[in-house]
Amino acid sequence: MSILKRYASLAAAALALLSVGWAGPAAAETAQTSTAFDRQARAAGLSRDEADALQAKVDRYLARQDGRQVSANEIVLADGARLTVTVPGERYVREMNTSATTASRAAAQWECDYTYFCMFRQTLGMGDRLALYHCQDYALQNWTGDGSYYNNQTRGTRAVFKNRNRNVIDTTLAAPFSVASYDWTPVWFVRPC
Repeated sequence: MSILKRYASLAAAALALLSVGWAGPAAAETAQTSTAFDRQARAAGLSRDEADALQAKVDRYLARQDGRQVSANEIVLADGARLTVTVPGERYVREMNTSATTASRAAAQWECDYTYFCMFRQTLGMGDRLALYHCQDYALQNWTGDGSYYNNQTRGTRAVFKNRNRNVIDTTLAAPFSVASYDWTPVWFVRPC
């Protein structure tokens, strides 16, 4: 084989590898279909009606907010926030890879990963959860009424709440710290740092 053909062959192989690498994430993303999410919900112990109700709830969020569904009950929003919705009939959010029995036993704890600031739609860490990580202003959409929060960021970090004009209206106590009841109505932006 001539040197020119060998280089052409190597270049073609390299291009093929690069193409596969570029196609990898897109292919993985397209694998996350409604069928896959339905299977995940059913594997987590949800009935057909519960799985349908959960997907309808996720779809309502997606209709109002820019983001993409990454699991049966989780959405990654365009700003990087992670929104996890409760399973029908349950008060606390849970990962879909745990059983309903495990979820009810763990219900006494608020779920919020370390280094995150988590906001809940209901008091006492119940209801849908918005988990914020990056040090930026997050715009809230339809996040009103009495809820709660858990500041589980690195020790000493404080979150800032702002009104529609981006004026600071409240600052949390230093992490780790939680508040069982907080009125989200006047809050339009949250900066978790």
